[in-house]
Amino acid sequence: TEESTTDVNEVSRNINPLTGVADLSEDAIGARPIAIMVENSPAARPQWGITTPDIVGEGVAEGGITRMMWIYADANKIPEKVGPIRSARHDFVELAKGLDAIFVHWGASDGSKVGLTLGYQTIRSLGINNIDGKKYEGSYFFRDTTRKTSIEHRGITTQTALRSAISDFGYSTTAKTNNWQPFNVITDSQSVASTNLENCSSISVTFSTGFTHTFRYDTIEKRYYNYLNNTVMTDGNNGKSMAVENVIVLYVPVTTLNTNEGHKEWNWDIGSGEGYYVSNGVGQEITWSKAGKTAPLKIQDMNNQELVINPGQSWIGVVPAGNKGLTQVQ
Repeated sequence: TEESTTDVNEVSRNINPLTGVADLSEDAIGARPIAIMVENSPAARPQWGITTPDIVGEGVAEGGITRMMWIYADANKIPEKVGPIRSARHDFVELAKGLDAIFVHWGASDGSKVGLTLGYQTIRSLGINNIDGKKYEGSYFFRDTTRKTSIEHRGITTQTALRSAISDFGYSTTAKTNNWQPFNVITDSQSVASTNLENCSSISVTFSTGFTHTFRYDTIEKRYYNYLNNTVMTDGNNGKSMAVENVIVLYVPVTTLNTNEGHKEWNWDIGSGEGYYVSNGVGQEITWSKAGKTAPLKIQDMNNQELVINPGQSWIGVVPAGNKGLTQVQ
């Protein structure tokens, strides 16, 4: 009986709060997540390490392109080549603050000349623990030499370099609270209740012209493969296709700011909105809420209960609310 109790306690300690899988390294138990900004322009693909994050968060930026924020609960999952790392946008910084994450980026949007609070202003005002490749190229950040594209699409970092930076900067790795979890992930031994769910073999969402994601369900692997404009996304490190157990779509009003570049504003300040959750071949409508732009993101099912998702990796898309009608579910 004593041995059995010990085993259960050991398993419960190392459950990844973002995936529900009992695979956390010892030094990751109770640790802060790490959030890494990665670009998604055509020249950046295939991204190095896209199959490794616990959560890939994606949203629209200026020009209709999307940026991604890769979130890791365990630094040991970060590969020794990750990227292309790209500049921060204030919307992602606000999400990172709600996650209590250490934020990794290569530069940021700057609103100082136009009197706007953009990437760098938000990082400073919120006191975000961040690691900026624009300041530390050659020490913690590097340029890939194998890909024949312009230099801005070749910025990378490594797990080893990020660990060194976190230590050198004296950033705390201990999570202040568990409230940064946006949803409740069940463990491997459980399953999400199948009430109020509809069959879903695929879901397509459109961020803008040229950026439509379609997630197609594999009934054997029980995962959704990620196709961008009908081409499966692959990992530049190993050629593997990107697939996730959970697809979460959040419809948020998006406006264009008065800058030369046309930076975007995700209007979380409306307080709440609609969305969709897909997993294990079925889907359901959901709602999201934020008490403020930097408050933790909360996601609920249609019964106003905290969303419970299946164990595994997740993709979260912050999709312009105006494009909700373009969503296709099969």
